[in-house]
Amino acid sequence: MWLVILILPMATSIFMVDVFSAEILQHIPVGVIKQDRSQFADELEDGLHANPVVDVVLECEDFSECEHAVVKGELQAFVLLPYDLERRALRLESPVIPVFSSGQNYLTNSFATKEIRTVISSIGSNLFTKGMDEPVKVSLQSVGNSTGNYQGFLGMGLVTAIFHLACILAAVYIFSLPFRDHRVREYLAAAGGSRVILGLATILPLGLIQSMAMIGVYAYTHRFMAPMTLDEFIITASGQMAMVFACNGAGAAFVAITGNMRMSTSVAGVIAGPAFAFAGQTFPIMAMPLAVRCFAFCLPLTHVLKVQSCMLLGSAGKAHAWESIVVLLVMALFWHLLASRLLFVRWKKAAKREEERNLVSVNLMGEAIKK
Repeated sequence: MWLVILILPMATSIFMVDVFSAEILQHIPVGVIKQDRSQFADELEDGLHANPVVDVVLECEDFSECEHAVVKGELQAFVLLPYDLERRALRLESPVIPVFSSGQNYLTNSFATKEIRTVISSIGSNLFTKGMDEPVKVSLQSVGNSTGNYQGFLGMGLVTAIFHLACILAAVYIFSLPFRDHRVREYLAAAGGSRVILGLATILPLGLIQSMAMIGVYAYTHRFMAPMTLDEFIITASGQMAMVFACNGAGAAFVAITGNMRMSTSVAGVIAGPAFAFAGQTFPIMAMPLAVRCFAFCLPLTHVLKVQSCMLLGSAGKAHAWESIVVLLVMALFWHLLASRLLFVRWKKAAKREEERNLVSVNLMGEAIKK
């Protein structure tokens, strides 16, 4: 009792505070498209390289290369240094330098774009443009979620996080119910004595029902944004279904490991409750300690959010979305295999204990089960 009431919430809170009290955000990966080869463009690039907050990891040949890197998550932003940049600045034309950032990671991008603007303004002020307050201007643009609305940033992510938690807790409840009520023999009898049938009859309806519910709610949430094509809908729905089955498998595995509803619910709450904070949508994963990044990678929520973010960018994100779906499928397979192996043993032992205690069990028709 004290574990749930006091110890778990305190320990979890202290752990999270320690995790997020790490250093200030540094080394945000950005890219550069360098169309202008002037001395001024070289100085801007050198200034970006010297800045500790941003890290120029890619110099793209064209726009699509940097855009794909943003979709894949390799870049958080990129700068386009247009043709004739220095010449136009010296002719007092105030050229505009576009800065493109991911529309799904506003917190990270606020750090990156601020530093990029600071570098450009600082170096631009050194030009011989007397009497001009802003010799070079910066234009901020978004890659994905171009409207920049709250629904596209957090709304759909929160819906996904709710289902992420609900899928784990639902599996915990359903799989722990026979142990709590001492009705394992009854459930096995209804499955014809087959533990395989019992497992499939439990997990398949649960996964399908929750998958349809999640896909429907996501489609409803998505209605005010750009409509998805059939291919985009199929990819998004596939990722969401893979996440549901991965979460169901994790919930079943928690029951199989702990053997009771109370402990498995506590474990599920501690892991899935704060998952949204670790999934990379409100705080950049790259700024977290290595151990926390590994934990974030193990969360199904992290990967399904990548799928949804990729699909907000249209066909450009399909290839990267499938990579996350494969990870989710591997997770689902792992958790289900682990849960099956441990649950089969627990069901067998629980049924034997019920028989030894002479507990009267009935089947679903209300008839007594013969020993």
